[in-house]
Amino acid sequence: MNKSLLSFLGITRRSGNLVFGMDEVRKNILKGNIKLILTAKDISKNSFEKINEFNNNLEKSIDILPTEITKEEIEHATNKFSGIIGIKDQNFADKISLLVKPRMKGMSANYDKIQSPRSC
Repeated sequence: MNKSLLSFLGITRRSGNLVFGMDEVRKNILKGNIKLILTAKDISKNSFEKINEFNNNLEKSIDILPTEITKEEIEHATNKFSGIIGIKDQNFADKISLLVKPRMKGMSANYDKIQSPRSC
């Protein structure tokens, strides 16, 4: 269930290891601070394409994981309304990846054709 992911996002935010929003995530990527990017299921196609294009143009790209949680659910868990989240700590990123990846097979969002960074 998304409950464990949302709970863990709340813990990650309280530890100071989350960055919210397109601009802040981009800024922190350039500083080398972001280990993982999450997107909400209700993010616009345009926003998803922008962050994906930005990421693919980097020398070392970062995994982008679309989730089945909404921006509203993210706000409830973290007190921040955002569709793009950057995770700054590798240990938190690893745990969040484990919580998200098993659910990705059944996702119905428009991200079916997402390619791993640099796989093209």
